[in-house]
Amino acid sequence: MKLYDADRALVSFKSRKRAFRTHELSLVFGEEGGKLRGTIARLEKAKSLLHIARDLYWHNNAEGGMVPAIEEIAVALRPGEMNYISMESAASLWSVISQIPVGRITIVTTGKEGEFPTPFGTVEFIHTARSRQYVLENTVDYPGHALRLATKKKVVEDLLRAGRSIELIDWEEVEDDE
Repeated sequence: MKLYDADRALVSFKSRKRAFRTHELSLVFGEEGGKLRGTIARLEKAKSLLHIARDLYWHNNAEGGMVPAIEEIAVALRPGEMNYISMESAASLWSVISQIPVGRITIVTTGKEGEFPTPFGTVEFIHTARSRQYVLENTVDYPGHALRLATKKKVVEDLLRAGRSIELIDWEEVEDDE
């Protein structure tokens, strides 16, 4: 597919989607095999597509999406898993700690642990064996975001369970949730 046509096909997703798996690109372009690899290579060379991780690409020419880029990438890295913002990232959002993590988001997932540097910051995954129902009961909807947010109490529980530092926690702020 020609570069212009391929880019226009991706732009048609605009604010709905910016992170694509190879099989999704195959569907969007109607291509497979070497032809698909060639189109992806041309888009990468033109800086329209960024290779984020194995089998994951970011469409760089899309307008700002509905959710933060790093969260959209996190969801795409662990599709089909329960993922939610927790640890230091959520603690900062709830003002349980005063520090703001810069260039990183920590996500608890039912999938594999791992750390992925991206152009938008590092995505750190921490594994949990908790059930889907337990995760839903201990997280809240976070409007304007791709992921749910751990409750204050769940954030502290996750930090303790993972052996993370709790020195910076404002315990009065945690208790204020009751």
